[in-house]
Amino acid sequence: MPSKSQKMLKKLLARQMVKRTKSRQFPVEFLEQKHVDLSQPFPNDSSYFYGGDKEGNAFITRMALRGPDRPHEHWFDFKLNGLGFFGLHEDPGMEGEGFQLGNLKWEVIEIGKIWRITYEGKVTGEDGKEHTCETNLLFTGEHEVYDFAKSSDQRLIADAISASKWTRSFFFNLKDTHQVHYEQTGSLIGYIILDGIRHEMKLWGSRDHSFGSRNWTTWDRHYWITGKSDTGYSWTVTTIRFDFLGRLTAGFVVEPDGKIDAIVDCTDLETVSKEKTLPDHAVVELKMRSGKTHTMEFFRNGHFPYIMDQKYLMFEAIGTYKFDNADGLGMVEFGFHKDKYDL
Repeated sequence: MPSKSQKMLKKLLARQMVKRTKSRQFPVEFLEQKHVDLSQPFPNDSSYFYGGDKEGNAFITRMALRGPDRPHEHWFDFKLNGLGFFGLHEDPGMEGEGFQLGNLKWEVIEIGKIWRITYEGKVTGEDGKEHTCETNLLFTGEHEVYDFAKSSDQRLIADAISASKWTRSFFFNLKDTHQVHYEQTGSLIGYIILDGIRHEMKLWGSRDHSFGSRNWTTWDRHYWITGKSDTGYSWTVTTIRFDFLGRLTAGFVVEPDGKIDAIVDCTDLETVSKEKTLPDHAVVELKMRSGKTHTMEFFRNGHFPYIMDQKYLMFEAIGTYKFDNADGLGMVEFGFHKDKYDL
């Protein structure tokens, strides 16, 4: 059993470690580039775009580029109101320059603000039938990109690190928590041509980009919830638990005047899943660095399912909300290690 002085020393060292990793600041020109660092234990550069509207249309795409020794990951799925779900189930192709896998390509138009998403090829419907698809969507950010290092509560992270047993494997796995991660909310506007029929898309949107090390087998469970209310608030909140570390939380709320407030704590995983492990509805309380508290109630309305490295289950749901009692929409993501949870 560690003595009181040993515990105090661990807390001091943990706070110094967190302060060092969270104090880094990168220019947006650097952040918006591809970063697959082969010196990392599990190299990973992951980017994501999501969009949805009140009519039930939704779109999601993701690329994770992981170096020569692990296969890349891709998502490309959408829902068209009245027609159902469609997705790219086959590997889109080889990695190209920048953010490209075969015919799936993301191109930066204005650094830190505007990206174009294009794809031309086959997609598969819910009935298993193939369809032709051409997609051209433009994401436009409504505020500057937000680095999660600005929102994480360093004290809570340090406490979680100091409470863990320090071993060589612990510090090896801890590198997964040192990723650079930023997000941005905005709009996704353009079109999807399905079997020759053009569908105009005007969606609320969000995107994220993270890079560093990621080992899905060490993830226990998490949620990541992002959206925008009719009153002009937008938000992202994530809370995650690893099998080697306690719960970590990060996120932000963009107020109607553009001011960004950091989320320092939120409702825990067990409370959100009190009635059902993968909940269809729950209330999440967001505690802000400013001292404010927001209440966000979500409703899951159908989802896109994925599995990562055959171990970690992901459910990307179309979300509707009550944010401080105002209506909203967005995305509700839950993830679980499949060997630990019965869904």
